[in-house]
Amino acid sequence: MNSNLRIEKLILNNFRNHNYLKLDIKKNMVLIYGKNGSGKTSVLESISLFDSSNGFKALSLNETINFNYKGPLEMFGVNLSLKSLDSLSTVGLSLRKKNDMLRKVISIDGKLSRKTNPKILNVYSVFPKMTFLFQNSSEDRRGFLDQMISTTDKEHRKNLINYEKYKSERIKILKKWKNCNTEWLDAVEKKMVFYGMVICDCRRNFVKSLNHMLLNLESSLPYFQVKLNGKLDKLLLEKPSIQVEDFFFSSLRENRTRDSIIGRTSFSANKTDIIVYEKKSNKEAKSFSTGQQKTILFLMIFAFIKHLETISYERIIFLLDDVFSYLDDKFIYLVLEKLNELNVQIWMTDVKGDWIFRDKRYNKIVDKINIDDKRFKVS
Repeated sequence: MNSNLRIEKLILNNFRNHNYLKLDIKKNMVLIYGKNGSGKTSVLESISLFDSSNGFKALSLNETINFNYKGPLEMFGVNLSLKSLDSLSTVGLSLRKKNDMLRKVISIDGKLSRKTNPKILNVYSVFPKMTFLFQNSSEDRRGFLDQMISTTDKEHRKNLINYEKYKSERIKILKKWKNCNTEWLDAVEKKMVFYGMVICDCRRNFVKSLNHMLLNLESSLPYFQVKLNGKLDKLLLEKPSIQVEDFFFSSLRENRTRDSIIGRTSFSANKTDIIVYEKKSNKEAKSFSTGQQKTILFLMIFAFIKHLETISYERIIFLLDDVFSYLDDKFIYLVLEKLNELNVQIWMTDVKGDWIFRDKRYNKIVDKINIDDKRFKVS
């Protein structure tokens, strides 16, 4: 495990439903509670924007500005004071308008960054939509897996972006030129194969590690396993990667006419789904009750935490947005215990949050913040 990053101060100006909010944080566990609509999730969203272009709720930049605010953009911002080991730094997020489009601007210790998403922190977030992960689309499940991988492997995120870029470029060529410009298509499809194979291999290795960790969780917990069911994933278990690359490339070529008609990619590295099942009964997670599915989700997060314990990681912050409903107290405390052992900062939201202090240990290690408290904000 590594010593990690901690947010010691957070200031919001005209962000989402906050006119002004200032929080001073002293501990690794932060519980923000308050009424629905009070802006708990907005705090977590503001942090997540330092790790991705549009945060964990995929907001447009226009949506980040307080709905009632009509003033200059200079009065909008998110500011953090970050402590890492013995160093203290300040980072800020502001917006600028260029050609009638908003763009994100990041500053570090008062100096503007040339990058839109410099490596300031790595966010791992769990939010309410994820509690229905096994009922949602395969895209959501891929996103869940890819987020775990990208938290410690930034190259994986870059590979995903590059793959989508070339996939989109291929469709544009097919729409405009049909199957005529074969040389250009060959070049683009080779790029798709390259990045697609790297992505598949990365997912496969991570799932292998995740399954090992699931196997070694506490004996009192149910035993689940994860598998990838995409065509490429299955072939990589049976054949050398060079043969799978050839198959991938030929499949893209064979589907050119079809893809030009339907306007999307028929065969892709991103056609895979993540299947989670109980080892003993072979029963898939989606067949369990809502409460049980939430427990299974956290079993996977437990396994991810154990994975983090075995590797070098840095600058990670966990964001847990209103995810403790349906879980019994015993399991909630187990989640908190595992996260606390990891030595990362965890930001959580809940409507009341009184349950956390039924265990007196958490009185000392949790900052409990009432978001409705007027001392923290200007309404």
